Amino acid sequence: MPPLAGKIAVAGLAVAAVSITVLAALIHGDMARETELSREIQALQEVKDGLDSLKESLYRMRHAVSAGTAAGRLAGEHVAISADLEYLRAKASERPDVAPVLGAMEAPVRYYADQAELATRMGVPRREMPALGEAEEGAFRAVRRAKARTGELVNAKTNAQIRLWTGRETYVRALVAGAIAVLIGLAVAFRNLYRRARRDAARIQQLAHYDSLTGLANRSLLDDLLGRQVALAERNAAPLAVLLFDLDGFKAVNDAHGHAAGDELLVAAARRALDCVRSSDTVGRLGGDEFLVLLPDTDRDGARSVAHKLLEAMARPFDVGAAPVRVSASIGGAFLPGPAKGAGALVRAADAALYESKRKGRNAYTQARDAQEAPVPGAEG
Repeated sequence: MPPLAGKIAVAGLAVAAVSITVLAALIHGDMARETELSREIQALQEVKDGLDSLKESLYRMRHAVSAGTAAGRLAGEHVAISADLEYLRAKASERPDVAPVLGAMEAPVRYYADQAELATRMGVPRREMPALGEAEEGAFRAVRRAKARTGELVNAKTNAQIRLWTGRETYVRALVAGAIAVLIGLAVAFRNLYRRARRDAARIQQLAHYDSLTGLANRSLLDDLLGRQVALAERNAAPLAVLLFDLDGFKAVNDAHGHAAGDELLVAAARRALDCVRSSDTVGRLGGDEFLVLLPDTDRDGARSVAHKLLEAMARPFDVGAAPVRVSASIGGAFLPGPAKGAGALVRAADAALYESKRKGRNAYTQARDAQEAPVPGAEG
């Protein structure tokens, strides 16, 4: 993994770890707060249940007073009210938020219960005791006030829970969205790094195996290809031809028109050489103005045909510099099967044949160890 990719991966994992930690902390805090709110709501609900029980006891007492119930039965309702008040007093000690309203409620309720029991025991009808009606209204009003306050607190706690749920849903979504964004960012970064790595690898491959000026195979790649072609030809007893050529008059073009023109000439010569061979053949540049052509499955006659094309192509004028220039080619060919054994011997044989072409006057093709063969005629240069 490239160093930059490793750094991106570490950064992504760190962001994910921090996000998970933050999410866990928030959820833990919310759950603790939610548990606390549930307990408070439960406690308030118990207060509300106590108030409902007290209200029912007051209703029964009012009905008993209105119906002229016996004093003994009314005493039982008095005991029930007292029990409800004791229960609510205990809850008030646990819940400071409702203690004031519960404390304010106890006196009017007890006063009404006492007055109702007293009136029943004395046998005085309710309509003849206006104060009893006021006490009854005061008791019910105090209970309604306590229930209203308790309901407000329950609603407040419930709304707090809802806000917790809503808030948790919001930041969970935000964190999930952030995590997805990080993952998408990582994917995009790795994709870009992968593409860049492929481009860099292709460029390194190009620089390592191809000539930077002409784009042809360089000496390193030619050595590798030639070794494989020779091994394949020897194993299968197949023909293989190697042509080695350079440009006659290249130095004169460099001297007269400059190195830039010389480079243009080499590029143009490389293009023409490629036009003279098959797609399965290989044209490479050994250095300077020297080129090598690999012709697999090609015998002497086939190599002679390619050499003739090369001579004609290189003899045509080249448009480089200020005016067209003319050069020619000297070509040497070596073959398998033949006297040469191995890739190095084959190239040396082709090189010797090339210099034989030079000796014969250039613009010629000579086959290795075939001195009786006349040079192939080419264009005048």
